[in-house]
Amino acid sequence: METVSTPILTDLAQQVELMELHARTKRNFRMQYRLAIHTLIPWLDSLNVLRGNDAVCEIGCGEGGVVDAFAQRGASFALGTDIMGPLLDQISSPLAEKLGLRVTFAHHDVIGAFIPDVWLHRFDVVVLRDVIEHLDNPEQALRNIHRLVAPGGTLLITFPPYASPFGGHQQLLGTVAGSIPFVHLLPNAIFNAIVERGDPMNRDEVKRLRRIRCSADRIMQAASSEGFDIIDEKYYGLRPVFRWKYGRHIPEFELTRLRKFPLVRHLAMEAAFVFRAVT
Repeated sequence: METVSTPILTDLAQQVELMELHARTKRNFRMQYRLAIHTLIPWLDSLNVLRGNDAVCEIGCGEGGVVDAFAQRGASFALGTDIMGPLLDQISSPLAEKLGLRVTFAHHDVIGAFIPDVWLHRFDVVVLRDVIEHLDNPEQALRNIHRLVAPGGTLLITFPPYASPFGGHQQLLGTVAGSIPFVHLLPNAIFNAIVERGDPMNRDEVKRLRRIRCSADRIMQAASSEGFDIIDEKYYGLRPVFRWKYGRHIPEFELTRLRKFPLVRHLAMEAAFVFRAVT
């Protein structure tokens, strides 16, 4: 679905706050949108990889706050994809329409689904925010994403490495044990017992993340193998998104200067990369 009018307010999160929506929808959109305008877009601007009229794709867009921020900035074409079709149909697309944004949303699996010809090498910027750690085969995902990025285009990836304090997403279990840092790194017998006491809706996802065990080094190696050169990388002890996620003024804590130490790359609460498609 595409719409063509102009946004009413500069801060789109303020406009969403006035809508009759579930509190979680407002929170997620606010978190996504403000992270984009305060952190992601300024980072890309500082690297001189944005022109203002870029074609932008966000994979795993959720409620659409990030891709909407790029659309508001003037993207010539903005696409948000997600495996949650109902979320796109019932929330993301109607929200963009109400905000007067020109955005296309598509139900799509970046690993297994056919890539439409119209998407091939079309996008100047592709964004994966907190997505790649959930993909069973990050290498295959990056191979397919390379087919989306225009020659010389940019790929931005952020995610919590599995070995980080909550890299196992154990907080999804909704238990006391799930609120403990590094509990996901315990031996299998203890880990499985903890998971079985957690929220049934999220048990399988927590187990799946343990199988994937996505790390910063793995993503850098896979990206290099699939034709991407690294432009910049950042590591955080406290993630930039925390301020918007928890509604408090939590300062980001960057560890990038220590990135040469493997332990820092493994334990950082966020790894963030900007790559360029070179082949």
